[in-house]
Amino acid sequence: MDDKYKTKGELIIELRELRTQIKNVEESKIVLKRAKAEIQQARSYAENIVETVREPLLVLDEDLRIVSANRSFYQTFKVMPSETLGRIIYDLGNRQWDIPRLRILLEEILPKRTHFGNFEVEHDFPAVGHKIVRLNARQIRHVGAIGKKMILLAAEDITRFKRLEKERKDFLSMFAHDMKNSVVASQGFLSRLISGKTGVLAKKQQKHLEIIQDELKRLSQFIADFLEFARLDAKEYKPLLAPCDIEEEIKKSIEAVTLGAQQKRITIAMEPQETMLPMINADAGKISRVLRNLLDNAIKYTGDGGAITAKLADRGNEILVSFVDTGIGIPEDQMRYIFDPFYRVNRDSKGSGLGLAIAKTIIEGHGGRIWVENVPAKGSVFSFTLPKQ
Repeated sequence: MDDKYKTKGELIIELRELRTQIKNVEESKIVLKRAKAEIQQARSYAENIVETVREPLLVLDEDLRIVSANRSFYQTFKVMPSETLGRIIYDLGNRQWDIPRLRILLEEILPKRTHFGNFEVEHDFPAVGHKIVRLNARQIRHVGAIGKKMILLAAEDITRFKRLEKERKDFLSMFAHDMKNSVVASQGFLSRLISGKTGVLAKKQQKHLEIIQDELKRLSQFIADFLEFARLDAKEYKPLLAPCDIEEEIKKSIEAVTLGAQQKRITIAMEPQETMLPMINADAGKISRVLRNLLDNAIKYTGDGGAITAKLADRGNEILVSFVDTGIGIPEDQMRYIFDPFYRVNRDSKGSGLGLAIAKTIIEGHGGRIWVENVPAKGSVFSFTLPKQ
């Protein structure tokens, strides 16, 4: 028989194989149809969730073109989809999003797998006026486009919160100023009474008035601390940079607190420097305040007969300053709060709870960092860095 003619058995086998292939194709179609339906369902589910989110949301592709936006975005910024979808984010409105730092952050997300949060944009937006917006962004995978990476950008309108916060701070500052005036006046009259200018006082009267005077001094210091912190916290403070000898500033601060340390028999020493440290650019007056705050804090929490050591180190682009004490240390669960305003480790402490918060604001205003560590069985180490330039 010629090879081109197949036997009945061979034809039956091929027919069976063909039927099997057709069945597999039909089953594949069913699977694909189900997968498509599931993808569509997942996409619809995700979109419904996004639409219920109150924060304005944008999804950007790898070219930073807007793929989608939720209802809140359109309502917040009073724009239409035709003005938004398919456009590069920098081209929206009056180019309010075209900010150099924001460009860097957005353009690094996909290639470097980064993310960012709490980036604030303050701008006069078309149709809605002045707004302060807090941005957060991260990489996501787009539902329905397998393997396609996108950027989810959330924009929180914090204008009202910022306004209320400013009003609160302004009110408290005004209140503190008024209190300060009353305290100063009271101190003046007390001084006259204690000095005997208004008549001779009995010893008991003299003692009671002196106690009142001491308490007024404490109150006056609390008010001064609060007003200084309010100014710094309101970002009014900008370092007045000038050449500063940080080693000399530390020596002067140590000398200023020596009397208080001697009353508790606490020794304060500065670790000798092997090499001469360079001058840095800093606001010497404010850095002196930081040094005094840290030294006062160390003296307060170091027991009689203890020791405090000041250390300096050159770390290339920055100077490291540390104060090591043999005090009571800080409970681990309280370490994260130690630089918070009004926070005190010891509730019986007579301080305002603002010294370390002020120190943190000043150091960060210089572009440095400040932190605290416990030394096992020895006390604490408060450290900060300052850039040389």
